[in-house]
Order: sequence, then structure tokens, then C-alpha cells
Amino acid sequence: MKNVLVVLVLMFSGCTSFPFSGTSSSFQHTEFLLEAEEALDGLISNSGEGIPPILLRHTKAIVVFPNLVKAAVIAGTRVGKGVVIARSLKTGKWNPPAFIKFRQASWGIQAGIQEAELVLLVVTKKGLKQLFKRQFSLTEGPQLAIGPVGKTLDLNLDKLLSRNDILAYSRIKGLFAGISFEDTIISSDKYTNYEYYQQVVSNRSLLIGEKGIKIPVSGQVFLKSVKRLETQAGNKR
Repeated sequence: MKNVLVVLVLMFSGCTSFPFSGTSSSFQHTEFLLEAEEALDGLISNSGEGIPPILLRHTKAIVVFPNLVKAAVIAGTRVGKGVVIARSLKTGKWNPPAFIKFRQASWGIQAGIQEAELVLLVVTKKGLKQLFKRQFSLTEGPQLAIGPVGKTLDLNLDKLLSRNDILAYSRIKGLFAGISFEDTIISSDKYTNYEYYQQVVSNRSLLIGEKGIKIPVSGQVFLKSVKRLETQAGNKR
């Protein structure tokens, strides 16, 4: 699946006006976006246990951490990478992807886990505003509801959306221990954003779809894939 998507990116790059850099960092970012797409696809496709399709209609932003297990340990703190996209309030289309990172002082996944994916659905303006900040805490500010695969989340939408700003879904392969969000900070990954877009851009600029930002081919493919997943999920309602 992943190899096919890489080929599609390369084919698409040959028929657009956007340049595709052949540097190792470009391929690294492309690979990461493909992993993020697969994580999102896996959670949406897990019928009956994953992300309820109806929730996507109410989602203002999507945050994906495709592999939390790969997070590095730096001075006792887990540090990992993710990507976030926000829906334009005017057009309803998805704006350019922004790279983010998380930092957690006390890791909430036990040893032995082979793979762990996390998707956050931001469903309120309050939650969306958190993403515009340089960094924010998942345990302070936005109200978070956890709906991991294998458990049923209350789908009384009015109740759910009035009480929560962010809905969290996880898929874990290996020994299940759950995910703890205590002491978790999410912040902008300025270095990766600069490396990917080849210009200084803030997360806020990307998430609001500021004009003048050229989206690399792999970013365009990622947005098209998310739109496809959204359409497929809508057909499952």
C-alpha cells in the first residue's frame, strides 16, 4: 500500500507545477505523510470500532501521530512527531498540513507495544484555537474525550460536542496498555515546517490557509487522500 502511494506521489509530481525535491529529507516527509494517511485510514475503516463516520462532518481539524512508539527519549521525556490539518471555515476545504511534535514527561504506553497510532479530532472552535498556539497542553484547556478502538463512544452528538473540544482515537498493536495524556504538550515543529515548505511558515499560517504558501506535491496528495477518506466515510453513514 505504502509503495503504491509513493509511486503516485512521484507520478503526480511530474504533471504539476510544484517542484518535488529529491533530497532525503523530502522523501522522509513524504513517507511520514503516507504513514499518517494509513493511520487515519485504519481508524476510519475499522467499522463499528473506529472513528464514527458522522463525526467527520463536525471535525474542524485532524491531528495524526502515526507512530508513537518511534518517539525518541530525550532526558527522560518522550518526543514524537505528528501532522495537523484544519478545515477552512469559509470553503470547507482542508488547508495545508502543518507539522507538530509532542512532549510527554511520563510515557503512558508500556513496553512491548509494537505500534501505536493516535488521531485527534478537533470538533470545536475552542479546540481549534489551541492549535494556533505555539504549544498547548492536552491536560489543560481543551476538554478531551477518549474513544479508543474497541470501546464505544457515546454518540449523542449534541451531548458529545457540547462537552468536549477534542475526541481521541487510538489503535495499538501488541500489548494493550492504553494511552495516557498526562503531562503531554503539543507544539509547532518550526524546523520541519521550514524544511518541508522551504520558507518560514507558522502553524497558524498553514492552518488558516494563508495565501502565498506553495504546498509540496506530497502535501497535495495527502490532502486529496484525506478528502477521499472523508467522502468514503460519508458514504458509510
